[in-house]
Amino acid sequence: MKRINKWQIRIFLLCWVAYASIYFGRVNLSVALPAIQDAFGWTKGQIGLIGSLFFWVYGFGQLINGQIGDRVSTRKIIFFGLIITAIVNICFGFCNTFFIMIVLWIFNAYAQSTLWGPMVKSLANWFDYEKRSKIAIGISTSMVGGYLLAWGLSGAIIARSKWNFAFWIPGVCILIYSIVWLLFFRNHPKEVDLKLPNTILKEYNMKNESEYTLLQVIVESKLWFVVIACFVQGIIKDGIALWAPSLFMETQNLDIKQTTQFIIFIPIMNFFGMMLAGYLNKKLNNQEKLTTVILFAIGMGMILGFVKFGPISTVVALVFLGLSSAMMFGANTLLLGVIPMNFAKYNKASTIAGFLDFCSYVAAGFAAFITGSIVDRVGWGGVMIFWIVCSMVGILALLFSWNYDKIAKRKQEESEQLLDYQIIKEELY
Repeated sequence: MKRINKWQIRIFLLCWVAYASIYFGRVNLSVALPAIQDAFGWTKGQIGLIGSLFFWVYGFGQLINGQIGDRVSTRKIIFFGLIITAIVNICFGFCNTFFIMIVLWIFNAYAQSTLWGPMVKSLANWFDYEKRSKIAIGISTSMVGGYLLAWGLSGAIIARSKWNFAFWIPGVCILIYSIVWLLFFRNHPKEVDLKLPNTILKEYNMKNESEYTLLQVIVESKLWFVVIACFVQGIIKDGIALWAPSLFMETQNLDIKQTTQFIIFIPIMNFFGMMLAGYLNKKLNNQEKLTTVILFAIGMGMILGFVKFGPISTVVALVFLGLSSAMMFGANTLLLGVIPMNFAKYNKASTIAGFLDFCSYVAAGFAAFITGSIVDRVGWGGVMIFWIVCSMVGILALLFSWNYDKIAKRKQEESEQLLDYQIIKEELY
């Protein structure tokens, strides 16, 4: 028992650091955007296009690699993603043309899309089914670590040196870690002669559900309601992640050094948003959709608070924007972490994780360019209205989905009761 516990801790930590490291090699762009814009004189629409293309390619990559992840070695595919991410970041630091920057960031997007789905699959292999919520929330906190590195360290680097170092340093760090990953990660307990925690569940999967296609799973589970919610949290969560430095510099009249000193608190608030998501979900008996509705509603309230009270001071603006981001990160944990693990019975954990991530980032991709264009035309107030409307749509979609689940569960219970009654009746007569 002690041996399996040690291996579980090792696997979890390796996954955590791997996912944090790719955020270090992704979110560094948002910190560098003002410096890159000043250096080359590009518009926000142009800068937003880089973010949009990243999200689109990353999303489509998730759709592809999520399905590949159910068939190939997690250890190898994530090593590939890490080492390409490292090389691209190093090359990006040498770049001085818009087109080459776009091409490199597209490669970065696809490389990073190889991690989430396969990682969810391996974590489902290594940990008991009953622990899926705790593990999903735990691994999602790696995003906080990545943001702290990207916004904190990259911001400090840019304040003291050229923007290029904000890509060179993460690139070298990720390159080194890719070797650590390859040497120490294992896909499955059986690779180290350990018993699989989910033996009974896996046998059930292979005998009954392994032939389901992605489309069949989506139709049977009415997953499209969750897809709409993924659109919403992707638009807001990644919108804040990409534009927060520019938003604070322009609405609070700050320079890059002052901005990074403030926005470094947003990832910390994101961590508490994830913890809140786990706490609420437990209190609501693991009703992930209802929990996400509550998080969306709180997030919408925080955006309204930012609009009304943000001009009072930078600290007030930080609190409201940070809390709205935190609620979206909490929702992200449930939508892209916990819910995909519930599809282990179809043997589609990696596929569903990749598909929902695809939906989230495709929407974020459109929003990145749209957000930049809205700011250029009507200012940041228009962006806040856009986010509020999106929140309302997400709440409605999840309420419909939650209600459907309740009806389906009730029908299933009635069917089981009827079957039990028929069996008893046959035994009596």
